[in-house]
Amino acid sequence: MPEYLRAYIVVFFLSNSIFWLLPKLNISDINRAEIKQWRNYWLIIATLCFFITNIWLYVFCLMVVLGGAIHAKADRLPLFFAVSCASPLYHLTIPGFGIINYLISISYVTIVVIMLLGFNRQQLTRQSYSHFPLLKSVVLYFVVVSILESRGTTVTHALRLSTTAFLTVLLPFSLISRSVNDTETFKKCFVALTLCLAPLALMGCFETLKYWKLYSSSLVNLLGEGSGLRYSLRGDSLRSSTLFSSPIVFGYMMVIGMGLLLYLQKYTTAKRLWALLFTLFLIALYFTKARGPWLGFAVLMVLYIWSGPNKFGNFTKFSLGSLTALLLLSMTGFGEKLIGMLPFMSSVESHEASTVEYRIRLLEQAAKLFQQNPLFGAANYRETAEMEVMRQGQGIIDVVNSYIDIGLSYGIVGLGIFLFIFAALFFTVLKKVRALPETEGDLINIGRSLYAILGAILFIIFTVSSIDYIPTFYWIFAGLCSAYIRQCDRVLADKYTLKKQSIQALPT
Repeated sequence: MPEYLRAYIVVFFLSNSIFWLLPKLNISDINRAEIKQWRNYWLIIATLCFFITNIWLYVFCLMVVLGGAIHAKADRLPLFFAVSCASPLYHLTIPGFGIINYLISISYVTIVVIMLLGFNRQQLTRQSYSHFPLLKSVVLYFVVVSILESRGTTVTHALRLSTTAFLTVLLPFSLISRSVNDTETFKKCFVALTLCLAPLALMGCFETLKYWKLYSSSLVNLLGEGSGLRYSLRGDSLRSSTLFSSPIVFGYMMVIGMGLLLYLQKYTTAKRLWALLFTLFLIALYFTKARGPWLGFAVLMVLYIWSGPNKFGNFTKFSLGSLTALLLLSMTGFGEKLIGMLPFMSSVESHEASTVEYRIRLLEQAAKLFQQNPLFGAANYRETAEMEVMRQGQGIIDVVNSYIDIGLSYGIVGLGIFLFIFAALFFTVLKKVRALPETEGDLINIGRSLYAILGAILFIIFTVSSIDYIPTFYWIFAGLCSAYIRQCDRVLADKYTLKKQSIQALPT
């Protein structure tokens, strides 16, 4: 039996095991028929990944599947979240003509965004841009990136880069921020994305325990890429990555999944099953052996506690519990190994220490290079002598920090707008959570989860470049936060209006 077929059987069995459990959470206001529909489309897309051997045929079949969902009048926004990372992030390069080598390269996510959200005009809120928080800032960021990317390149390539920025930054943010209009939609999107990630969590555990990368045969089968066969090890174990390009991306997604589960715990009666799923995500996160997401999970928990009631008491309990667990773990061989992998806790000669040292050197070299072009950065900064010293044994310069990459590429202007967008969303979400009355429990729960997830994302991207699904999901969650702020503003405005009317109704 060929490997791709054996891998598919395992993927099908593991994913269906999770899909059988998820409806038993009994999430309030979520129809089991919808969960079944999301499951079916996830499985169909996963099947395409293993059995189609041509990228053009893959894209055609994907569009047929999504077109069928549109024809069946499926609720497109939750369906988008249910299949948002059901496939490796394949890219299709559309060839050009004449002197143009190629027109553009589009990814799996771009196709899903266009098909499920781009043609969903009925669900879009029709208001001026001023009603959508931070949308003008994202448009400004897109314009700045498009202009700065055009330096030192041809007109056709500049147009190509601008179109790519539109499809990967502005389009998903705009469509999502304008599509989510009530708490029910938020809940459906959160459940759908949890459904999308849960089978991957189980697969991640399987990969490390069985020392078998399940999606490697899919990459080779469809794209003919040998890179899918490379196994990433840390110590004597395989670092799981499932369908993502690296273990750190998988860890990033597991942290997002646990942030969603923190929200869903408020709406399930099956607390033991919820705890089992949360533990599954936590084990999958451990098996990535990615310390950035590990610390990102700690940030997630701290922020979630900080945004809720009795924050000091709950934070004390969390701190004492974590310290007790670390002390108990330090008395075991497993615990010593785990603590030894943490930043600044490993021996000087270890691989873990060398990666920390590399990041420190990257910050030093980036600071030198930043001083040369502080305002607008340099499009070709990787070709400079300062960055050449960072070239690794694999022949690559790994800029393992998204902020450094943005700052060196677009300078203070680009990085400043980027930081303004995400800092404004981060702090405004918390402000709205605390301003809402206790009667708006659903909105408060949504805000706490969004606040914690966005904070964890902003921490993790300090430890990794914007590769694979990482930028996709920080722009998706930026769009969700924008929609959340808009909805809170509407609720608070209605509350103020009712209060004003009640005051005016009082006898003078």
